[in-house]
Amino acid sequence: MRFKNFTLLFLMGIFGLFTTNLFAQQDASIAPEDIRWWIGEGENEVVFIVNWAEPDTALAWGYRFSGESVTVEAMMDEIAEKDPRFSYSGSNNWLDDIYFNDGYLDLSLSGMWWLYIVNGEMAQLGYAEQTIVNGDYVKWGDESCGTVIDPANYVYIWEEPVVPVYPLAEEAMIDFADILYWVGEGENEVVLAVNWNEPNKCLAWGYRFSEESVTVETVMDAIAEADGRFDYDGSDGWLNDIKYVDEEYNLALSGMYFMYNVNGMGAWYGYNEQTVVNGDFIKWGDESCGTEIAQWTYVWTQTVEPVSVYDAVNENMTNTLSIYPNPAVNETFVTIENAGLNEVMVYDIQGRLVSNQSVMAKEGEQMRLSTEMLTNGVYFVTVRNESAVRTAKLVVK
Repeated sequence: MRFKNFTLLFLMGIFGLFTTNLFAQQDASIAPEDIRWWIGEGENEVVFIVNWAEPDTALAWGYRFSGESVTVEAMMDEIAEKDPRFSYSGSNNWLDDIYFNDGYLDLSLSGMWWLYIVNGEMAQLGYAEQTIVNGDYVKWGDESCGTVIDPANYVYIWEEPVVPVYPLAEEAMIDFADILYWVGEGENEVVLAVNWNEPNKCLAWGYRFSEESVTVETVMDAIAEADGRFDYDGSDGWLNDIKYVDEEYNLALSGMYFMYNVNGMGAWYGYNEQTVVNGDFIKWGDESCGTEIAQWTYVWTQTVEPVSVYDAVNENMTNTLSIYPNPAVNETFVTIENAGLNEVMVYDIQGRLVSNQSVMAKEGEQMRLSTEMLTNGVYFVTVRNESAVRTAKLVVK
């Protein structure tokens, strides 16, 4: 008899353990670290989940707050304020409907809703009075969203996987008319923007060309040749780094880059094969520079700043360059400060490269620079070598 009773109790215990584990395994939820969008500020966190039945879709937001507790209504109101895709309607503590519309999903479920907190048990108060604390899980849904496991107490579990809601973010752009530094010539125009994440800085150049299309490599090579602050390295279509150095910034970001063109979509080919056409917007950066709005899809919210023409030709004004005579009529002489190979570049007032030559020179040697082919006006002469960059303004008469 004892044996039978012991066996019965043992089997009941196993069955209870089994059903408890089954409940834990089947009740679909999401870990706080998997939440993609946290709304609000503070040290306390709750997870907010809504499950719609047609189609069966469960979405989750994270909510942060600083007080000891907040009402469910306060949380939902702030989420609705920050996320225009989400809204709800109700009165007298009763919820009529919850909506979500992102242009693809159009979710609504009019009728009775059950509120769950923490462990799936039904909340005792309406949403305007029900308070929640750090670590709570708030779930909205109805019986059609789940499987009943305790009908007497209205306990349901959800089997539909919970998907995190991604934040809304507007892709940072720049109008072509706001680009200050254009490289190349032609009726077609593209913009190249590079975003560095330490510090988070996004700079943009313009490139003009007459062909129907050009490769990204062509654009970058032309900018690197014209702008001594900009450089990059890579091979076989893969980029290792993009660099930008001036008096204020020393920017570099080694590692994996994601390329976007036109509308922020990732390019299909390496930079040596990817072609762009008139009106395209090329962006370089990595995921740390942007906001993830879908899996492997990022948008940049960092303001895109145009590279200044003045900065482009005055790379290091503290190291001035000696030029005489200045103003010049037919010729002038540039003093080479550093022995070895020097690159001598002349830019017009619009930042366009009009002359470029490399010379081997001794320290202090004067290099003749012909100005016969230059129209009257203001130019900038830059001498660059391994150790320094020097620039000076040149007036041609």
